[in-house]
Amino acid sequence: MEQEDIKLIEAARSNKAAFEALYQKYTQKVYNYFWYRVGHNKEIAEDLMQQTFLKAFQHLQEFEVRDASYLTYLLKIAHNTLVNYYRVPKPIPLSLLHEIPGESSFRIHKRHDATLLWRAVRQMPEAEKNALLLKYQKELSIKEVAHIMEKSENAVKLILSRARKKLASNPRLSRSPSF
Repeated sequence: MEQEDIKLIEAARSNKAAFEALYQKYTQKVYNYFWYRVGHNKEIAEDLMQQTFLKAFQHLQEFEVRDASYLTYLLKIAHNTLVNYYRVPKPIPLSLLHEIPGESSFRIHKRHDATLLWRAVRQMPEAEKNALLLKYQKELSIKEVAHIMEKSENAVKLILSRARKKLASNPRLSRSPSF
């Protein structure tokens, strides 16, 4: 874990107002995690982000510094918050689907291809979609993805492999994405 995060956590434990620094450091990354997964719905992403930080704040005293980053810890809370949110299925209108920002991580050259890829990813099972976005959008390691998804590293590798094969064989994509 980063020394800066350790100092911020210790400061927040002794002074609750100091949690603001952790919030400011990671708010955009946690928001983006949700934004991609709730059909680019700003209000829902903000609500889920707030729930995540509230849970992290409430459990700050119990948090143990380990080898994973604080962002990994927040994304694990975010993942569980998202699972709870999706327990009651909610329709996501197609009008909310847009291209995936950060197209370069997917090596896609055209906006149209990005839109098609996003639609293909959105239709994948939740585990595959989450694994792809954590690995390629958030650029997390397999170990970090496994920790967040509460799966073994081998299980994550298998999920990613299957997801990449599905995308590569998708007839709607003009060329297979390079992952």
